Amino acid sequence: MPRAADPRGVAPALAAALAAGWVLTGLRVPLVEDSLFWWVPQALLQVEQGLSIETGGPLPAALQAGLEPGAVPRQWTGGLPDYAHPPLWTWWLAAFLAVAPRVEAVHLAAALPAALAAAGFASLGQRLGHRYAGFAIFGLPPVLSLWWRAELDLPLLAVVPWALLALIDGRWGRFAVLSVLAVGCKEPGVLLAAPAAWRCLHERRLRPQALAPLLALGAWGLLHPAGLASPERLPASVDAWLRTDLPAALRLAFWDQGRGLLLLGLPFVLRHVRGMPGQLCVVFAVTWVVFFSAVGFFATGGPSPLPTHVRYFVPGLAVAAVVLGARWPALALPGLLSLLQPSPWGPEASLHGLAAARAEAEAAPWIARRIDEGQAVWVGSYHAAALTQPWAGAVPAPVRGLRVYGPETDPAALAPGDLLVIAAYGEPAGRLLRALSTDPVASWSEARATARAVRVRGPAPR
Repeated sequence: MPRAADPRGVAPALAAALAAGWVLTGLRVPLVEDSLFWWVPQALLQVEQGLSIETGGPLPAALQAGLEPGAVPRQWTGGLPDYAHPPLWTWWLAAFLAVAPRVEAVHLAAALPAALAAAGFASLGQRLGHRYAGFAIFGLPPVLSLWWRAELDLPLLAVVPWALLALIDGRWGRFAVLSVLAVGCKEPGVLLAAPAAWRCLHERRLRPQALAPLLALGAWGLLHPAGLASPERLPASVDAWLRTDLPAALRLAFWDQGRGLLLLGLPFVLRHVRGMPGQLCVVFAVTWVVFFSAVGFFATGGPSPLPTHVRYFVPGLAVAAVVLGARWPALALPGLLSLLQPSPWGPEASLHGLAAARAEAEAAPWIARRIDEGQAVWVGSYHAAALTQPWAGAVPAPVRGLRVYGPETDPAALAPGDLLVIAAYGEPAGRLLRALSTDPVASWSEARATARAVRVRGPAPR
């Protein structure tokens, strides 16, 4: 594939500005899920105790200040676990949180990796023959969602396109440095070894630098006291993987949210994939999607397992979109129609999960008033974490007097007249709602996400 002319580097600069601008428009977007429970608290702990390769430990003082005995979200009852991930992202967050432990600092920390990712994919698209092919990533809801989330996958996304560009240009030393950096952000950066091996096969020469991601992962496993993080899950069998897991991952990556339109560019790719840039990108994207079809987090509550941690797939998904959009990058734009839609793939697949957090934040003043009036208000652990931690962006000060429910909560603990807040996602209220008779009281909406409150009347009729 020929390289598109862009002598002044306009496309990468424009892409970087768009990505940074996107992040900066969301400076008040509340933290959610893993960044709320683990990554930002780990960074706060690093601020208090000093930088360390071990990121787990006791709850940081900044977090404990908002908690009350008997109302600690179950995710924090044992302190902060060390998931054995490399600490580079935690250290980066800590540098910003040391200045101001606020949600704005977290998003400012995300602005540079988002801009680097966008510029990298714009440059990668140019190598594939279209000046604006890399802009296909702006039509991917999971990418736009990730840029507002302080997840480990965000810095990894920033490094991947630059490592692939180094391989395409035959800059093996640069590739070695970038692939080590990718592993330092998150362990799946080791998958950059796949396109490196492909390039070695093409050159018929073993390059020592191609082993850099593997050596980096091995070194981290030896350096960290707990060794390497273990997979969250593995398929029950090869047959189960081929029949359910792999098809689900392929559907996520190449079909849903309008990505099937990008397949119209497949004939162009097949005609031009003889070039090394296209080959390396295809090898990377396929390796990434197939790998996470086996070890990704899958929900099993429906008729078939679905990968729900969509951020795991984003680097491979983004490279695939740039390759398939190398002829017509505008084919990715219909994906924006799904940007605010709830998704069976979970809250990370679109902005719905973040809209849910905003809806739950809107409920905070009402909840505080009801508690001040002496009423018992029950919230789930996700909502409780947001309501008790000002640094998470949902409240200016901790809401006191909450009662926290979880999967183990006995419905009999809720008395007639108690208020039960059902958050927009992620809270295990189903058991309570089945066992109790309730009346609607209030609701709060943001985009298509709604949180609601009900008053308990008593046990549900049998």
